[in-house]
Amino acid sequence: MKIDAVIFDCDGLMFDTEIVAQQIWRDEGKKYGITYPEDFFQKITGAGGRDNARYIASIPGLGDILPKIRAKRFDLEFWRSINTDCLNRKGLIELFTYLEEHDYKVAICSSSARAYVEALINTCSKQLKYDVIVCGDMVTHAKPDPEIFLRGAAELGVSPKDCLVLEDSKQGILAAKRAGMRSCFIPDTIVPDDEMKAALDLQRDSLLDVIALLEENREEV
Repeated sequence: MKIDAVIFDCDGLMFDTEIVAQQIWRDEGKKYGITYPEDFFQKITGAGGRDNARYIASIPGLGDILPKIRAKRFDLEFWRSINTDCLNRKGLIELFTYLEEHDYKVAICSSSARAYVEALINTCSKQLKYDVIVCGDMVTHAKPDPEIFLRGAAELGVSPKDCLVLEDSKQGILAAKRAGMRSCFIPDTIVPDDEMKAALDLQRDSLLDVIALLEENREEV
C-alpha cells in the first residue's frame, strides 16, 4: 500500500489522557448519583458534535452537570502544568522523528478544541513537526463523520487513499473507513466491538510499532 501521509488522533493516541478524562466523568457522576451505561465510554471516546451531545443529554441528570465535567476535562491550565513528557504514549517522539526524517506528511486531526490539543503538544520535550492540524472546533461534523480526516488530507494535498490514520477510538476508526483511508488501531481504553473490528485495517500495540509497519511498507512499494 502507498502511504504518503500519516494522520494522528490526539487524546489517547498521542497522549495518555483518556484514563484521566474517564476518572473525571466517574467522580462527577458518583457525586451526583448518575449511573453511566455500560458502553458509555465506548460511545463518547473520540466523538463530538450534536449527536454526541444528544446522547449525553439522554442520560438522566448528566446534562445538568455536563458544564462542570467539561470545565474540569478541558482545564487548559491543568494540562499545561503537566510534567514534560509524562503524557507521551509509547513511541510518540520516535514516530514523529521517523516521519520527519523520511519526509512523510503529517496531520493531527482531533475532535477536541485546538487550544486544548496545542496545550498537550506543548508538554513534549521535543517539538513535534506536523504540517496540518484540524480540530473539532474547526469542522461542522464530528467523528464518525469523515469530514475532519478529509479536510486534513485536502490541506496536506494528499489523496485519502494514500493516508494512514492512527486511532484509539471506535468513532475515529469508523471515520477513517468512511473517508476511504487506511486505519491502524493503537489500543488505549477501548476494546473493539464487531463493528469496529470490521472497519479497521491494521492494529499495533504502540506508536513505536508503527515505525516497523511503515518500514515494511516502504520495502514492499
